[in-house]
Amino acid sequence: MPLSSTAPDAPAAPPVLDVLRAVGEAAYVWDVASDALVWTDNAADLLGLDGRFPIDTATRYDALIDPEALTTRRSAVFGASAPDAGEGAPFEVEYAIRRGGRARRLWVQDRGRWYAGEDGRPARVAGVVRLLGAHHERAEQLALAARFDPLTGQIARPRLLEIAEAALQAGARMQTPSSFALVALSNLGAINDAYGFALGDRAVMEVARRLRGVMRGGDSLGRFSTSTFGLVLQECDGPDLQVAARRFVAAVNEEPLPTEFGPVSVRIAVGGVVAPRHARDVKELVDRGRSALSRAANAVSATHIYTPDPEREEARRSNVRLADELMQAINARRLTLAFQPVLRASTREVCWSEALVRVRVADGRVVSGGPLVQAAEEVGIVHALDHRVLDLAIRHLAANPAARVAVNISASTTSDVAWMDALTSWLTLRPDLAERLMVEITETVAIADLTVTAGFVDGLRERGVKVAIDDFGTGHTSFKALKQLAIDLVKIDGSFVKDLAGPSDSGAFVRALLALSRELGFETVAEQVETAEVADLLTGWGATYLQGDFLAAAAVPAEG
Repeated sequence: MPLSSTAPDAPAAPPVLDVLRAVGEAAYVWDVASDALVWTDNAADLLGLDGRFPIDTATRYDALIDPEALTTRRSAVFGASAPDAGEGAPFEVEYAIRRGGRARRLWVQDRGRWYAGEDGRPARVAGVVRLLGAHHERAEQLALAARFDPLTGQIARPRLLEIAEAALQAGARMQTPSSFALVALSNLGAINDAYGFALGDRAVMEVARRLRGVMRGGDSLGRFSTSTFGLVLQECDGPDLQVAARRFVAAVNEEPLPTEFGPVSVRIAVGGVVAPRHARDVKELVDRGRSALSRAANAVSATHIYTPDPEREEARRSNVRLADELMQAINARRLTLAFQPVLRASTREVCWSEALVRVRVADGRVVSGGPLVQAAEEVGIVHALDHRVLDLAIRHLAANPAARVAVNISASTTSDVAWMDALTSWLTLRPDLAERLMVEITETVAIADLTVTAGFVDGLRERGVKVAIDDFGTGHTSFKALKQLAIDLVKIDGSFVKDLAGPSDSGAFVRALLALSRELGFETVAEQVETAEVADLLTGWGATYLQGDFLAAAAVPAEG
């Protein structure tokens, strides 16, 4: 129908098809129920298609879209965040189509409106496609490079979280569940340590390949961090997520990776959460996915699906409250240190002291900072505590020329450049303090990423600081790994030492640890020595040092 005009001598409006040809566009209508896709007559010419590439259904058209496309018309319509309020909901998306396997990609802009049916879901879509210039190809290549992980080819974390956000919004609107899963390559550190980073990279790529091989077509896989992948699973509820998680574990864990060194075991754990039932936004999705992954690491099945746990939620709230108290104590200078002596076993002379966190409360009492330290680790602010402890320990050494002090550090501090810079600054001013300072790293922290730990230990030793492995015996560190870390001594976990006072199998284990340590040239500290009998046993078995309340309790110095 011609367009009306108030001017009697105005030219007649050109046919719509002529207008579309002139501006390089083609229009379409998509009936979702039948999948029929009706185009204006110029569509095939515009897109450079012939009879080999029919586009009379949305499914056939989708088959031409480049597999690397981040979004499509279908995903834009069904993933839209805004509903149809009666006038249609707008969308706009850009993607490439391929006319045959080797043909150059043709970039198009696709924009229009979708109209909802009685159920609120898209029922009809009307729009136009427009060709984009060659410059768009280069711009899109740059965008793809930023959005994809260069090692595995999977989407990068920012894009993965965008997809998760879209799935959350679509699920809330359509009342359909989606799931988010984190997949951790549990033994990547051990593979890097034993075979080198090149094989570690191969393991990461192989995990991605195997996960991709057992995923559903509509789901998304991305590189979440160095050793962790993330998955967004569309229309996936709790039982489906559990089945998927077990499928992922089986695909990776049941078959070793063939290498020039022989078969290498690759192990993953999977933790997931269903949204929007158990996560209302992306932050909750990630936090609860991490919580589930942490529990999956200790599960026989290597999988865990998040479910609300009142006790766990209360513990989380308690951690937040305690972490806030810790920050207040740090800011108000109410954080202090108590020092527990470590004695030479053969002579019972004091050789150094371990610095333990204490807090001065309102009534002037000094209480243990243990719960606050644990809360800080859970909440993620333990780096602030480690900085303050270093500051207090250094000041104590400077004020007490005869003192020797050991400080504990958390996992995050092994990769905290600012902490190492602070230590360097102190030792530049007072290089004489280095030989009187020791840093304790727990065994679980040390083995979490041996490469990071080794770099941290090397940095300490370059500055003249001694290094100890704390809580030894609770993890799975090999003595070969300890030799590679070039530590000075190991501290045998107190839980084994305490058991020596009664009937247990700890005696043989402790004797073995002491003998192996001695053979490899490590000095040893036995922690939590609580009786004279146990002290004498350990001395006889060759422990170098002893520590415990029976020998000397921790105390806050008068100047603290």
